[in-house]
Amino acid sequence: MSWRRYCAHAPDTKVAGAAFARVLRPGDVVLLIGQLGAGKTTFTQGVALGLGVRDRVTSPTFTMVRQHECSNDLGITTLHHADVYRVESLAEVRDLDLGELVEESGVALVEWGDLAAAIYGPDVLRVAFILDESDGRTLVVDGARSEDRRDELDAWASA
Repeated sequence: MSWRRYCAHAPDTKVAGAAFARVLRPGDVVLLIGQLGAGKTTFTQGVALGLGVRDRVTSPTFTMVRQHECSNDLGITTLHHADVYRVESLAEVRDLDLGELVEESGVALVEWGDLAAAIYGPDVLRVAFILDESDGRTLVVDGARSEDRRDELDAWASA
């Protein structure tokens, strides 16, 4: 099963990200899938707002992972924001050890997640960004972890 939400503009994508934060639970890995300019970083900025991140969130393209302290009522204390666009092998993705980083009270959002899917397996949430001709985007959420979040995802998709 999947959930869809249409975002006509970048600010809508940020709002969708902020609302998506309510879907997350400690230990989640979220793979963000979409072409360059599809809104993955903008969505992550929204998630960060929803998780109570106070510092600036930018693409970690050259640093690969950035960590942000969170303040929220979800039990999530750290947002790990990764970008694996420039990795040359799955071993590099594995070396990031994001699975271990999120075990306690963190979540990870991985841009270009389709490149890392083999590392994280099926026990993730996936958000695909599908652009249309008017520069809008449809966000499609699925993944094994989505099934136990039906109520939260129904609310997210209907906003």
